[in-house]
Amino acid sequence: METVPYFHLAGRTNYARYTPIYVSEMRQLETKQPKMYQFLDRGGFVVRRSDKTKFNSVPTDQALEQTINREAKGSGGIIGFTLRKAALLRWLLTRHVSGEYSEAFQQLVGNKSEGNLHEELGPARISRDKADVTTITDYARDHCQNPFDLDSIPKELVNITTGQIATKSVQESLTSIPEGGKTILDNFLTARLIDGETKSLWDAIPKSKVATFASMKKALTFDKDRKMVLDPEVLFRRLLSVAKHRDIDMRMVLSFELTPVPPALFHDDGTMRKATKSDLADKLEKNCPQETELKSKVDTAYIIDGMSFVQGINESQFKTFDDLGEVVVKKLTRLYRNPDLAVKILTLVFDRYDVSGSIKGNERQRRGDIGADGPSHNIIGKRPVPNYRQFLKSGQNKAALIYFLSQYIEENAPQRIPQEDTLVIAGGHPNREVVREVSDQGTRDLESLFSTHDEADTRMVLHATALSTFPRTIVRCDDTDVLLILLYYQSRGHLSPEVYMHAGHSGKFVTRERFIPVSKIATAIGIEQCRILPAVHALTGCDTTSSFFRLGKKTVYTVVQKHQEALKGLAEFHSPDDEGLDAARELLLLMYGKGRKGRSYDTLDELRFILSSTTDKPVSSLPPTDDAFSQHALRAKFQTMIWCRSHIAKPRMRDPTEYGWVKCNEILQCVTTLKDSAPRDIRDLTHLFCKDTNCTDGRKCPCLFAGLKCIEICSCNSCPNTVAVLQDYADDGDGNGDED
Repeated sequence: METVPYFHLAGRTNYARYTPIYVSEMRQLETKQPKMYQFLDRGGFVVRRSDKTKFNSVPTDQALEQTINREAKGSGGIIGFTLRKAALLRWLLTRHVSGEYSEAFQQLVGNKSEGNLHEELGPARISRDKADVTTITDYARDHCQNPFDLDSIPKELVNITTGQIATKSVQESLTSIPEGGKTILDNFLTARLIDGETKSLWDAIPKSKVATFASMKKALTFDKDRKMVLDPEVLFRRLLSVAKHRDIDMRMVLSFELTPVPPALFHDDGTMRKATKSDLADKLEKNCPQETELKSKVDTAYIIDGMSFVQGINESQFKTFDDLGEVVVKKLTRLYRNPDLAVKILTLVFDRYDVSGSIKGNERQRRGDIGADGPSHNIIGKRPVPNYRQFLKSGQNKAALIYFLSQYIEENAPQRIPQEDTLVIAGGHPNREVVREVSDQGTRDLESLFSTHDEADTRMVLHATALSTFPRTIVRCDDTDVLLILLYYQSRGHLSPEVYMHAGHSGKFVTRERFIPVSKIATAIGIEQCRILPAVHALTGCDTTSSFFRLGKKTVYTVVQKHQEALKGLAEFHSPDDEGLDAARELLLLMYGKGRKGRSYDTLDELRFILSSTTDKPVSSLPPTDDAFSQHALRAKFQTMIWCRSHIAKPRMRDPTEYGWVKCNEILQCVTTLKDSAPRDIRDLTHLFCKDTNCTDGRKCPCLFAGLKCIEICSCNSCPNTVAVLQDYADDGDGNGDED
């Protein structure tokens, strides 16, 4: 009975109605049906199909599916047998007998496996289960707020898929579910099942009014005072039906999204769809095998993503903030003593968290970063570190910790750095533009590298270009964005002859260092592909742009390889004007099947019309409209401009509100479309669905009153509102419009 309150709140009326009766009958089984109770008590509710293994009992319905029903639907079964009722009846009446013969014959010829090992314990099944677990955990790590990381549970209720934080009303509604459901159940039992009931068991159960994340979906606005929230698929089909029956140009209709937000690019609640970025890196790495060790011993510039480095420290290694600082210094100075790396200059680069209105704000919220006016703890060296993972959820906490660690390194590292070697800290001071060099001689500012870059990704590349005189540069980072930027700059000759990404470890049984040979990959794929990859990545989904529904990075890279010549215009996508936009549209047309089966089209609106007319694809699988894609392409262009200006310490960037963003309460939000969600011809008619069964009186039938025909999504059945009726009605002068 503990689950019944949730049935009521979830709207599962059949379970809510009948579960109390079932539980009551089962509780009385011992007295009313003692023999059945004794049979079930001995385990009569399960079936054992073999005595050769233990723990192999299954429920009776599952046993039925695995035996009689399975054989009935397999080879020689009822599927495709006959459509004659008499023959089917004879087959059903004798099925259990023929099934016994079939099983006995299979055992006789040795076609039945009778091993002692349960099928769930076979090596193939174990391997498949492991692969499934890996797929789930990888998806949770790459796409979701990790539900398995119990140390970083946010205070607010968060949608783990989209990262959306629940509103106050939704949070209050969901957290009060146990008490609210119990109250509803008590009222149900009292009114319908307990002596003196006042309602019949069969009376309708009122619909639950629990507010959930679905309540936060974007609404389609008809006018200032009225909004409608529908499932995008339902809304899309409904509007298409209206357009079809109202004799409106379908090509014009499909040039609108017909949904509150473009479903190809956004979830129902308006958050961006995301792809698995690492899939693109995996495809690129296949062009050149990974390396587990560096063969050449040459002077190396080693660049580290600072926050990723700090987050990767195991919290069992420290207790206080001073302990954490000491761990950081030891790990950094240990790199100088590694003869394989031959590090001469070590650069630690941090993100900036002091920039308001960042285009990455939505992505940080999705990952669980908690917005706050200041750090939650005052960082003092001897003070114990609080819950480390939860502490790092706050951007202000990260900024305070970065400053503390930078000071600790400057004070304690000089005496541990070898002579003539240096350690550079970028973004570790209250003025995040500052870059400090630490050596055995002390510290000094490197003003030539003072930078306004917000992200560590581009700032690391800035330092890589500045250190291009070194024979080898290693960037310690496992980020697809950084790999693509490095490939772009390698193709332009701005980096060292040897460039590697130190991306953690690899190997299932023996842990080895994982070095991605950037310079070799650039040579393998060619200069032209290197120069279009940043634009391709931004257009198909990165931290600041949406991906397309069910079009992952593997599909994207396959398209790029096949149609590289047609996409070469993307090499100029980083320019601030309209260059590269035609190539961007061509990329999307190719992703959605241009050229297959002789298909040819030049616009996304035309493609939408063809696909919706010739297939039954759901609305999310249709491409966005040209209008929605234009805004998406502007956001992708802005991100590409940032990446391709990584070599400039203080690049002049335009206002993001000129590139598909709008500022709301100092927070940047996506401009999904410039057009309305649907043409006015349809939006003004979608609420004219009559609820009258007669449809001869304009005062009861809004369709008739507007001079329109009723359509199949109206509530009326066998409606007489035909062309003849409308004409008679108009001739009498009672209607307010002519027939369309």
